[in-house]
Amino acid sequence: MTRPVSRLAPAAALALLAVVATGCRKAAPPPPPDAGPVASLSARCERRDFSACDSLGDRYERGAGVTQDDARAAALYRRACDGGFAGGCTHLGWLLESGRGVGRDPAAAATRYRRACDGRHLRGCTNLGWLLENGTGVTADLPAAIALYQRACEGDEGVACGNLGRLHAEGVGVARDLAQARTFFTRSCDHGAWASCTRLGWMYESGEGVAVDAAQAAVRYRRACDEGEARGCVNLGWLYQNGAGVPGDANRARGLYERSCAQGNALGCANLAGLYEQGIGVAVDLPRAAASYERACEAGNHPACTTLSTMYQEGRGVTRDLARALSLAERACEGGNALACNNAGWLHNEAPGRPHDPVRALSRYARGCESGNALACANLGSMYQHGLGAAVDLPRARELYNLACTRDLEMGCRLRDALRR
Repeated sequence: MTRPVSRLAPAAALALLAVVATGCRKAAPPPPPDAGPVASLSARCERRDFSACDSLGDRYERGAGVTQDDARAAALYRRACDGGFAGGCTHLGWLLESGRGVGRDPAAAATRYRRACDGRHLRGCTNLGWLLENGTGVTADLPAAIALYQRACEGDEGVACGNLGRLHAEGVGVARDLAQARTFFTRSCDHGAWASCTRLGWMYESGEGVAVDAAQAAVRYRRACDEGEARGCVNLGWLYQNGAGVPGDANRARGLYERSCAQGNALGCANLAGLYEQGIGVAVDLPRAAASYERACEAGNHPACTTLSTMYQEGRGVTRDLARALSLAERACEGGNALACNNAGWLHNEAPGRPHDPVRALSRYARGCESGNALACANLGSMYQHGLGAAVDLPRARELYNLACTRDLEMGCRLRDALRR
């Protein structure tokens, strides 16, 4: 049976997946302006200055000048909201939605957001719109969500504009209109929703509704990255790695990937690992590559789990460990990575020095084949041809070899033709 080969998908494809998934969605409310020392805020709050209660709540939420305490923050936000300060309602709604300092209660969050929105705190309108769009704590109502996003965006609430851009780009609840989406993303980016700068950069990089302009993409990615938006750093790093719209500079790319990885961005860690694995701009350093793949995998990047599995399988940069290789391959397969399913099948059925489980191998190959991996189809065909994990079924084996062949796996064509003879 053919031994699988696993490699991380090219960074370009990974970047595409990451950016397409980017959108403002919702966001934590911005903190209130710094209103002075904690003692002064506390005294003012006691005198029923409810804006001071809100600012003091923010201090406790962030641990700024006080011991971090979400429960104390929630109590202060509640006092501000109940006293008529709309920003406090938005901040309390966020804690209720996320379950920080209080029991998670999206329905109660929606009530607070509505009160904030009625009081003209526009982030409250945006976050209420998000709950209505997704049916979280309230009955889903997309038209009402769109109306709230429009209201907030008209007041230059950047996240709301980004959500309108996302809906127009995807054609959800409105006619798909990429020019309108670009207008909303631009407005969103210009009003501080940095994820929209990244999304706008992708439109220019990919030519989505606009002429391809990698230099303009770089401008948008850089703006997002400079403001701490990790995906902007990843995509800017990709442009530097490939000299698209900016001078090629692998060291600059590495620095951007490191920055995004330090922020917990899985794709940044995966792309950083790729540089060390392949020796792009640095000396090949397989242990360091494995460490970065590990971090990417733990953050949910399934291609990174797949590559790390192969490194454990082969003993590259890590001590060879087939049990660990299988665990990683299974994890990635469950996450939808077709190549990982193929590799898990091989580890179940052919890995030396460990018990073989052809029934489990058959199921892994089947899943990989169903997800589009040609090698998994060929390996599944071999299982049916030789009666491993299932009864011999030569017509099914030929069908699977043919499927692998149609997916441009030359070995599948050879196996199909050999079975005909």
